[in-house]
Amino acid sequence: MENLQAFKEKKNEDILRSMIDYLNFDNEDSDADFECGYTQENIDECAAILDNYIDELEKCKQDNTLIMECVKNVILSLNNLNEKCDYSIIETDQREYLCPFIENAAIAAGLPQPEDDITEEWREW
Repeated sequence: MENLQAFKEKKNEDILRSMIDYLNFDNEDSDADFECGYTQENIDECAAILDNYIDELEKCKQDNTLIMECVKNVILSLNNLNEKCDYSIIETDQREYLCPFIENAAIAAGLPQPEDDITEEWREW
């Protein structure tokens, strides 16, 4: 089983970096009408949601039911955050990082390799 804590670092490299880059583009843009729709505080909230996901997976003891409950909870939390940000914090680029991150962390926690996208059932982004 892969070290789940390594996923916290991976999250910072990929998922949050894309959010921060777009936020910084907003801050540097000369067009005063441009607004990305979220703040650094929203990015920090996303980071906390993903960190909590990893922490909860570590408690699952390779129990598939508990792992899938963690997957469901992280997706619902991300849905709520995205809604709070007028559906702007999770766009296609972020989804392309989030789905594999969530799935690979679940596999590292002991979930057998799924045939389908394990996030799709609850995901609104």
